[in-house]
Parts: sequence; C-alpha cells; structure tokens
Amino acid sequence: MLIKNISKLKYKIVAFAYTIGLSYVSLMPLNGMHLPPVANADKVVHFFLYFFLTIFWLLAFPNFRHHKIRLIVLVISWGIMIEFLQEYAVTYRTGDPFDALANTLGGLFGLWVYFKFARK
Repeated sequence: MLIKNISKLKYKIVAFAYTIGLSYVSLMPLNGMHLPPVANADKVVHFFLYFFLTIFWLLAFPNFRHHKIRLIVLVISWGIMIEFLQEYAVTYRTGDPFDALANTLGGLFGLWVYFKFARK
C-alpha cells in the first residue's frame, strides 16, 4: 500500500514540476534559445509540450479520467493564459494565437493517446 502511494506521489510531483517548469520557460526571455530553421518548428514544440502536460496530469490524478472534459479545459485554459501573459504581462515575449492552438491540439492529442493506449 505504501509503495503504491509513493508511486502515485511521484506522478504528482512530476505533473506539478512539469507545469511549473513549462510556465517558467514560457514566461522567461528567449535569449540564446534557437529552434531548427524549419517552418513552424515552435508550433511542434508547443504541441508536444502540452501533449506531455496532459499525459502527466492524467497519470498523476487518475480521477481526471472520469472528468476528461475538466482536464482538457484546464490544459487549454493554461495554454491560453500563458499566451495572454506573454502578450500583456511581460515585455520580452509576444503571445501568438497559433501557439495557443498548438497547445490545444497537443492537449487533445495527449488525451486521445492516453485513452487509446494507456488503458490497455
């Protein structure tokens, strides 16, 4: 029982740490960060960041499985809020609605992958 609880706690720590790290990186200056010279490479990064955000939260809080609409609304809201903060709260970043769209699609895909494969 104790080992099972410790395992659940690890998932929660990962989910919270990932969310805090993602938020920090999303709101810090981009000095020295370079993406590959591929069109829309940042959208792919956004997609996968929110894909993993969704997966980690589903693993950390299994009750969200039954409330998947709440989870995806939280993930989408978080992605939109970060873009809003980039646009209006910091001077060294700009928000992008297409980044918010990539965040949303990554979250939805994470939800789909989890329910398609992780339950088996």
